Amino acid sequence: MEFASWLEEMKRRRVFRTLIGYGIVAFAILQIIEPVMHGLSLPDWVLSATVVVLGIGFPLALALAWALDVRGGRIERTAPAPSGRLLLILVAIGIAIGAPGVGWYFWKTHRPAASRSELASIAVLPFADLSPVKDQDWMCDGIAEEIIDALCTVSGLRVASRSASFQFKGKPADVRVMARALGVGALLEGSVRKVDDHLRVSARLVSSDGYELWSDRFDRGVQDAFAIQEEIAKSVVSALRLRVSSDESSRLRRTGTANPQAYEMYLRGRQYFRSLGMENVELARQMFKRAITLDGRFAQAYAGLAEADMNVLQWLLVSNEEQPPMRAEALAASEQALRLNPELPEAHVSRANVLAVLERKDEADETFRKAISLGPGLRDAWYSYARFLFSQARYDDAVHAYEKAARLNPDDYDALTLVAMPYEKLGNSESARRARQRAVDAAERVLRNSPDDVRARYLSGAGLVALGRREEGFARLNEAIAIRPTDFSVLYNAACSFAIAGKSDRALELLDRAVGTGKGFRAWMEHDPDLDSVRDLPRFKEILARLPP
Repeated sequence: MEFASWLEEMKRRRVFRTLIGYGIVAFAILQIIEPVMHGLSLPDWVLSATVVVLGIGFPLALALAWALDVRGGRIERTAPAPSGRLLLILVAIGIAIGAPGVGWYFWKTHRPAASRSELASIAVLPFADLSPVKDQDWMCDGIAEEIIDALCTVSGLRVASRSASFQFKGKPADVRVMARALGVGALLEGSVRKVDDHLRVSARLVSSDGYELWSDRFDRGVQDAFAIQEEIAKSVVSALRLRVSSDESSRLRRTGTANPQAYEMYLRGRQYFRSLGMENVELARQMFKRAITLDGRFAQAYAGLAEADMNVLQWLLVSNEEQPPMRAEALAASEQALRLNPELPEAHVSRANVLAVLERKDEADETFRKAISLGPGLRDAWYSYARFLFSQARYDDAVHAYEKAARLNPDDYDALTLVAMPYEKLGNSESARRARQRAVDAAERVLRNSPDDVRARYLSGAGLVALGRREEGFARLNEAIAIRPTDFSVLYNAACSFAIAGKSDRALELLDRAVGTGKGFRAWMEHDPDLDSVRDLPRFKEILARLPP
């Protein structure tokens, strides 16, 4: 196994290519030197000296091939990856070929980095828009998000979530202040300037104490956006001196599309999807579909469509008649995403969610675990898996998955709100209470930077009510309703909270308004335990009767 790893590492660093080239050049030199010596009547020691020089050059060529690579016309240092035992083999090779200095070089430059927690975590800040008309906000956010998703596939690297790092968007702050607030050891910041189809992306990696670790600038066409993101991600991993397996290195290569219009539609779709709300989710679906029309081999766009479809289905925002075709579309999109890119974690998450809705439980469980193995730092994978585990009454596992999602993003009020439910099922009321308090605190932090986050408002409102702070909770719920007065999710969730609090009239009023939007799933509402306090009331039965059976 170690020998196989050594060979794999030699291939990754392109050592064999260099050694073959060196051998050809050395052979050519030896073939030429002898006739030249005789023709010029040179002494015999010239041939001996040439052999010695070529012998000395061999270990030097080996060292340079191992350490450096030529990429895009530049010479770059190759990211370290050998294990301790493999490193000892390389040192022994250096000694065996009579070049202990080469062995020392391998040990000095490629020994496993010391455990430094401050360099095992990173936050990718939103990139600044330097375009002439300042209209590339969607691209700036999209590039940063793609880099976050790529880095989430690296084991041993903790990546701050998008919501955490994006709180500093448009707010100038000292690097050390931001790093301390985010609890990370390094920050990646950058800028985007787009003029027509030309793209200039600058990126800089800075340590938590303000020292620059790496920087570069990329001048390419828009069609090369995914290649730029890959180069940045790999450079970050190299600068942090993280050991990356060959599988992880390949997953940093997030092949996307070379079609600029498809790329724009995809990034706009992601921007809409992040905004939540039924209208925005529907806009996201349309953007993803347009991206697929423009490039039928765009795996991320298929995964985005499947995820948007599942968001609609999971929140029961379509009628019984609309569900089968949307389920079929989501399943087909997730399958196509995986056919195009089997190593894409987001595609596995979306497919697992579809399988869960289709009651294909064993397949869903296996697919969720595959997504987590491919993207161990991907919050959405852990969060979606936790929801599935809870639905299967695997409460201990659900707690673990929800808490993992919350560790990846301490401001994840969503996961912290939902983890209270499996804690309650396990009879751990105190842990449930603490989880709700943590969720409220996280929502407060999010709302300070994103006051229009209605989900943070209504979930924290429900949490406050559950914690006994009823008036504060009611005020928070009413704020969410005022922001989105016609959004089914807001109205329905607020109705549930008021029903739990015993405010039947207010609950039924909001439920009436929710059904009035044309959404709602009767079978769910008939059995939702949050509505138990109003279930036998005549008005509830009248509202339910308006929904198709």
